[in-house]
Amino acid sequence: MVLCKLLASRCEIGQIINRSIESSKYAIDFIGGGEAACAVNNDYSHLKTADIWMLTCPDDQIETVAKGLLSSGPVHQNTVVFHCSGTLSSTIFNDTLDSPVNVASLHPIHSFASAQKSVGYFAGTYCAVEGDESAVSRLTELFTAIGAIVMPINAENKTLYHLSTVTACNHLVALLHMSQLMLAEAGIPEPHRNLALRQLIEQTVENFLHSGSKNALTGPISRGDVATITNHLSILQQAPISWQETYTGLGRTAVDIARQQAQAPEDKLHAISSSLDKATDDRDRSK
Repeated sequence: MVLCKLLASRCEIGQIINRSIESSKYAIDFIGGGEAACAVNNDYSHLKTADIWMLTCPDDQIETVAKGLLSSGPVHQNTVVFHCSGTLSSTIFNDTLDSPVNVASLHPIHSFASAQKSVGYFAGTYCAVEGDESAVSRLTELFTAIGAIVMPINAENKTLYHLSTVTACNHLVALLHMSQLMLAEAGIPEPHRNLALRQLIEQTVENFLHSGSKNALTGPISRGDVATITNHLSILQQAPISWQETYTGLGRTAVDIARQQAQAPEDKLHAISSSLDKATDDRDRSK
């Protein structure tokens, strides 16, 4: 919905197609244009043709939807067909669409948790694009016009690229949630949990974005504080396995960054690495 609302200022929005007419009507109310339609049993024969088709269905349905569009007739030669999956590339269309159709994938690096907020925040969003030259050219022009920064990516690197965005967004949320759970276990009342961490989170992200990981890393591993890490690992023995795995896994990455800082003595960092490895081995043996 967000992309269609933004694109409506640059092109004519045709049909909004969902599995129910109600959801399509809801979408066009938000977009402020378009025609509500629905597809039942993968039948698209009643749909109108269009110059550009944007598929925003779940990843495991993209190939099926593309085949349905092709077999039903609304996709004509020189049409652009693209999907917005982060992990899949345009090669998913290889066995689906005829060669006269131009295919691509375009994935915005943006969290669409709130549609209304996303409309206002979208400008400046990076979008990874790959596919046929003609499709990439048309999409680059169109999305640049709505404020996106379009960057090319190789099709074979899409999954690794998407892993990066998931780690920075979804896994960050999970990590912060885990931190809040730890505060709850420590007896911090709920009203204070967000507020207690907010400034620390904002400062850390700001430092990372402006100075990089080498300058942003602080804390016991950066200082080579073996005793503190040992205490953490001791407490984690009574904690959920997921907490232990996250702490030791991210701890190893933090040690690598600390070595780049060259502030903590190497023997201290080696001792911390050994403690993290031992905790992992002990946990694996206890399974």
